[in-house]
Amino acid sequence: MNGFPAPRPLQLALLDDHEIVRRGTALHLAGDRRFTIVASHTHSDDLINSLRYARVDVAIIDLSLAPGDRDGAELVALLREQFPRMPLLAFATHLPTTNLNHLIGTGLSGFVSKAEPLHALSDAILRVAQGLTRVPPDFTLAIGRHELTRNEREVLDLLLEGFTLSEIALRRHRSIKTVSTQKIAALRKLGLRSDIEVYAMRERMLELR
Repeated sequence: MNGFPAPRPLQLALLDDHEIVRRGTALHLAGDRRFTIVASHTHSDDLINSLRYARVDVAIIDLSLAPGDRDGAELVALLREQFPRMPLLAFATHLPTTNLNHLIGTGLSGFVSKAEPLHALSDAILRVAQGLTRVPPDFTLAIGRHELTRNEREVLDLLLEGFTLSEIALRRHRSIKTVSTQKIAALRKLGLRSDIEVYAMRERMLELR
């Protein structure tokens, strides 16, 4: 006993129209003490209703639902509008290479392919719960610096120059919280998941300045 409470399990909501996949995913995650399944649905309307009443830390959604249900882009936009702070993790069969950049930019927190090992899903949940973006290892999001706001570009530039968040906040006369929010937004839009990845891509990023 060290006097500190044990970490609270992350509460998860699942959406997948394939019962076998949904039940198998729930069985895997339920065996991990870091997670608790609080909602599991086949239709997006049922998921949205659950999210209004249950505390959910991460929603895991399929982007290709049954005919008559919402498509991936519509669902992400609606969930982001109604639950702006809740991480959204896509768990789908096919990697939507044509619109994943757009979905990340509009609020999707990450993507896990169903072809990846199940432990990748667990790792991705922990990642997006911390406010980070997650994409499959072999996928690179297109870097579009024009998609960043002026504030996000300025914060990113200062990060690349080696400034800390505290130094950037002082330099730009903003709170650390504001700078952190702008940094997270910039990294999400660029598909970067950590400061380490920013510095590793320094050469590439500087070419876009």
